[in-house]
Amino acid sequence: MANPRIKRDLDDRLADRALEVKERASTTAPDDIARRERLDAFRDKWANSALPDLPGGIIPGMHLCWLSTTNTYDSIDKRMALGYEPVKASELGKGFEGLGKMSSGKFEGCVSCNEMVLFKLPEDIYQEVMRMLHLEDPLEHQRNITAQVRGAAEGNKGGRSHLEGGLLEMEKDTARANNKNVRFQ
Repeated sequence: MANPRIKRDLDDRLADRALEVKERASTTAPDDIARRERLDAFRDKWANSALPDLPGGIIPGMHLCWLSTTNTYDSIDKRMALGYEPVKASELGKGFEGLGKMSSGKFEGCVSCNEMVLFKLPEDIYQEVMRMLHLEDPLEHQRNITAQVRGAAEGNKGGRSHLEGGLLEMEKDTARANNKNVRFQ
């Protein structure tokens, strides 16, 4: 269970912040509101929404992602060696004719947007890789941390305080988290 004092402090700070926002909204001049709306519009304009949002399951059994032709660290060739395949515009079917297509080069006829190309990976492989990278590896790292702290606590006087609170919660969470039914988006 979380430390009740910390939770109370957090609740107090959140309540204070909510009051500040309400007061500012009630005393804000119309020019300030217009300025804030303009800033929000700029923020939205530069948000990472340049790529088309394709519905899930458009190609059954495949996970889709956009890959950059200019990224040298995470290159398309490296991804293709791992099993990723470019998506041809014809695979998406009706309703997606307006999406960009590469007109020449290595990915001619593939779906593209700026320097990005749409790729697919079988869903079962995607789920396996995500489970490894975002569940199993972090859980192993967490187990190592708790084992190190437990080892340090056993050899020192007063080490018990290291095991209270967060570390014990971490051990419990680690034990519960290895759920085989986790699905990644």
